[in-house]
Amino acid sequence: MVLVSLHLPDDLVEQARAADLDVSQLAQDAIRRALNARAVNEWLDDLASLPSLGIDPAVVKEAVRSAKDDFGL
Repeated sequence: MVLVSLHLPDDLVEQARAADLDVSQLAQDAIRRALNARAVNEWLDDLASLPSLGIDPAVVKEAVRSAKDDFGL
């Protein structure tokens, strides 16, 4: 595992420590969520470049919203 420096405001670190939060795990989780969100957005961009199939956009939007909810995005 690689060690990286994370710059946080002093008061935020104090609050996190007082709350007994695992800052390293929280940072890892946040990075994973950001990467997943980026992957979803790239996938949606790829879909936008495909020819239309005549599907109701409202149905597609609801399916995407539901999928995002499933992934916590």
